[in-house]
Amino acid sequence: MNEIINFQTYFDVVPQSGDNLLLASYLQNLEVKGLIRIEKGKYVPTNEGRNEVVNMYAKYYEYLKIFDIYCAVDLTKGEFAFESRNNDFSDEEWIAFVDQERFSDLRVAIAEIKGIDPIEIVFMSFLNEGRFECSGVDWQYNLTEDNVWREIEEICNTAIRGSYIEEQGVVEDITKKATEISIQIIIDSESSESEDVVEETVETVTTTEYVDIVEMPYYEDYYWDSYYDPYYVSPLWLAVLLL
Repeated sequence: MNEIINFQTYFDVVPQSGDNLLLASYLQNLEVKGLIRIEKGKYVPTNEGRNEVVNMYAKYYEYLKIFDIYCAVDLTKGEFAFESRNNDFSDEEWIAFVDQERFSDLRVAIAEIKGIDPIEIVFMSFLNEGRFECSGVDWQYNLTEDNVWREIEEICNTAIRGSYIEEQGVVEDITKKATEISIQIIIDSESSESEDVVEETVETVTTTEYVDIVEMPYYEDYYWDSYYDPYYVSPLWLAVLLL
């Protein structure tokens, strides 16, 4: 749906050949759900489809701002890798830093504690890693075949469980500190973005735009205050995406 709306890629209802043949049943399912419709032999988006993408972006934004911080936590010292965010790591140095044995990935555990489906959190982490980008090689295969979904399930099944964190009695300490760090990162990031405003050249798109494109949401700082409650869950996570 993101490819259809934001990149105006309107797939053929009857694909003639190529990897898009793999998408046929999925596109038909989206049509049944009312997220796309047929016009002149192409699948085009509906307002209902756009609303689903809006909801997905909102979830993804909250994942990046609130949940990704739990990817590397030193349970012995109570430290988060993200506390070192200002150390000017290169991408390679950052990956090596968070991969230290002292850090544990608590994203699945926190999802379980909050009553969120861990599969959604791991899916969001895959999005962040570019695993589903439609510009990649064999993206249709990666999106429709079972391998990547089995990988997501395996991560959920082997991750640290929420029950372990609760048994340690550190849920409130961990989530409170995570929220403090996250909100400070949000404030610093927005301040930096406002100082470095750069005019962008927008490429003219010649295809028909059926619905408005979808962009990342923006929230005032106070929006995040609810997350100081270790068990708070945004209503966004209670909605099941139809995509």
